[in-house]
Formats: sequence, C-alpha cells, structure tokens
Amino acid sequence: MNTVISVGLPLVALVAAGTWSTTNSIEPKATTSTRTEKAVAVTPEKTPKMRASATTLYKNESFDLRFATPNAPYLGVVDPAGHFFYLVFPAETTVGELKPLVDSKAFSSLGTLNINTGTLKADPYIYGVYENQQVFTQSGTYTFILGANLHVDDPMLVEKITIKYTHKPRPVSTTAAVHVCEKPGLSS
Repeated sequence: MNTVISVGLPLVALVAAGTWSTTNSIEPKATTSTRTEKAVAVTPEKTPKMRASATTLYKNESFDLRFATPNAPYLGVVDPAGHFFYLVFPAETTVGELKPLVDSKAFSSLGTLNINTGTLKADPYIYGVYENQQVFTQSGTYTFILGANLHVDDPMLVEKITIKYTHKPRPVSTTAAVHVCEKPGLSS
C-alpha cells in the first residue's frame, strides 16, 4: 500500500500540475468588451550623432561632417573596396609617420570637421604601412564610422553615414541659360 501511495501521489500531482499550467496559459476571451488593444513595442528614434553637409561629392570638393558633441574617440572611413582608414584616434598611439586628422582629445568637443576629397590622407590600418595614405581614390560609396570601438559587430554601437563619391571633377552644367543684361539706350 505504501508503494502505491508513494508512486501514485507524485503521479497525480504531476498530472494536476500539467493540466493546471496548460489551462492557465490559455487567455480567457473578453465577452463584455468589443475594444481590442495591442501592445506595440516602441523604440525611441536614435538622434544622429553625425551628419554630412553633402552626400554626393566629386574630386577636390569639400564637405563638413557635423557632430553632436561630445564625440566618441574614433572616426574612421571605409572606401568602396572595403579598405578601412582611421581619421581620428589618440595621437599618443601613432607609429612612424601615421598621424590622426584630429587627435581624439580635441575631437571630443569638435562640432564640425571639414573634409576635402582631394587632400584627405589617413592611417590605412594596414600592417607594415606607417604613413598616411590618400583616402578618396576611386568612385563609389564611402562610409564614415564614429564610435568608441570601430571594430564591432553590433551596428547599434557605432554611428554611420555614407557619401557617394565620383573620382572625377563635377560636370559643368550645360543647361544653364546665360543672360546678358544690356543697359537701355546702348544698342549698336
């Protein structure tokens, strides 16, 4: 009799617990209300920490990167071929002739950084290369990245902005009409 109770009692408890958990997981239907409410997950829109004065550029043109200070200590750019360049980093970490465009300390409070596509040189982040290299060398999309660590897999940890660049001078518009103003009374 003791064995029947010792085996039967846990079995009854298990069945009762299983039945109880499945019946409680079913939501009761509302019979008195016709209004349906749904919970919507609201994620606040992230305020951009970086923006550009222009997003389409040509050879030898300049643009401003604008920042909501304080800035993260690193700014980099990825060219269309996927090569990474450091623009802003701590000056005390330089090796050889590599120099930041702006030191991280000064960059922290900087609101605007002017970039010229014809003259910008930066640390190419290539082993054995200890001299800044030209950044804008080919047409395509350049991605500027701002963050505390630029080598992360989570895109939420960095700010990004893209610039479309064409590696030739901007075409001159031929559709603009030329107006010649003549002074009254001066005709030939």
